Amino acid sequence: MNSQSLLAACAWAFFAAAGPALAQSASDPAPAGSAVSLGERISMEEVSEEMARRLSALPGVRGVERMDGLANSLRIVTHSEVSVRLDTLQARVNLPDANLEAEYSRFETNVRNLLDQQDPFKLEQLRVVIRTTQAINTFEVQTAVLGQRNAVVRRPFAEGLEEVLVGDTPTTIALMPIGRLADLQLGATQAFDWARANTLKELSGVKWTVNEGLLEADPDQPYGTSLLALDQVWTKLEEQLGGPLAVAVPTRDTLVVGRADRARDMTRLATIAASGADNAGKLSGRVLVRQGAIWVPR
Repeated sequence: MNSQSLLAACAWAFFAAAGPALAQSASDPAPAGSAVSLGERISMEEVSEEMARRLSALPGVRGVERMDGLANSLRIVTHSEVSVRLDTLQARVNLPDANLEAEYSRFETNVRNLLDQQDPFKLEQLRVVIRTTQAINTFEVQTAVLGQRNAVVRRPFAEGLEEVLVGDTPTTIALMPIGRLADLQLGATQAFDWARANTLKELSGVKWTVNEGLLEADPDQPYGTSLLALDQVWTKLEEQLGGPLAVAVPTRDTLVVGRADRARDMTRLATIAASGADNAGKLSGRVLVRQGAIWVPR
């Protein structure tokens, strides 16, 4: 789930899939018969402005910027980043018999297809995760584009924690920008319902281990702490354990369950909860007790 690895993969996939009409080094020759010269009919500046306008309107695109201020290189920001070169496109639109709209549309379609292939925000890929309010706020600021904060789909969950919509792929868990709701034609509540149902299905076979009387969810399951948001799970667990439930979720990959009415369980859970204080993926330093359908810190 390394963001730099994903960027490199996206860029390579783009150049491989888009074909010679999209990606070309500045040193590559223009197509045979090109009319490129100092007196070009359509400048690189014009091509760059036109494609930035078109690509900015594609689903999921949060911004299009020039790379290093150069008109022939654009950076497209979605849940990751993809870069494109415009040298070949400019040469093609300056051929004597060029059909400008056809060339621009072909380029736009190739980019659209690539972004759609890479798009994690499809209904079947939606999941929920639990994150701290502080972590989400930091993410939104750090991933701002063109000075605009990257607001994601989020809602309060428990003290200091929020439930967030994400898109799942084999290589990443991507927090979903709020603008993607319109692309899916969903309201936030509908999207959370979809994501919770998908997450429940994902976690239907989650493994539990017993350690000194406490239940621990599989730490290698990336959505393990998302169990907190799934009411069906806790109804069954409460029946199995025969009493009120309490959990420790010190980090994103640790969820331990005990009985809220057992002093021994609560003492051990408090120690576990405090263990994530210095972890970059920390969640809650307090024990959470299940009361009805909500989690209350104790």
